[in-house]
Amino acid sequence: MKTIFFLILGLGLCFSAFGDSFESEAQKLAQDLKVNLVKNLTHKIEKDGVVKAIPFCHENVKPIAKEAAGERVAKFEFGRTSHKVRNQMNRPPVWAESYLKEFQGKLKSDVTKNFLLIEHEGKRIYLEPLYVEAKCLLCHGEKVSAQVSEKIKSLYPQDQAIGFKQGEFRGFIWVKEK
Repeated sequence: MKTIFFLILGLGLCFSAFGDSFESEAQKLAQDLKVNLVKNLTHKIEKDGVVKAIPFCHENVKPIAKEAAGERVAKFEFGRTSHKVRNQMNRPPVWAESYLKEFQGKLKSDVTKNFLLIEHEGKRIYLEPLYVEAKCLLCHGEKVSAQVSEKIKSLYPQDQAIGFKQGEFRGFIWVKEK
């Protein structure tokens, strides 16, 4: 009887560890993506200013993300999305729309969820909310300079990603099983 109990317990731990593996890997990937993008963008802003950082971001966000992901690109799809996109390539997938509506307009201080785990068509998806920080307001705030606004419009003619306040929900970074 003890053998059966330990066998069941062992199987339960294996399944539990397997289930937690996606969550921990996705969380680590999301963190790496955010840190790498912010680090590179901050460096560019400090070196060349906000206006020159906009085309840098436009051209380099995907290579920066792929570099941060490393070998994990073989296991996961990942990206960013929002209810107010700048780049039309980041329009929300169908599975993200209801979650965007749930978080839209909320402040970080009002939200208790650090991440969501969902499933869509048999694939697990990790969604981590992104909130507007002070430095984000330079390009995404309510009062963006005329030069910055002009540069953004030249690269993103359908830009909607402005008018945010500090601490406001900006969108999600997501990681999905392949």
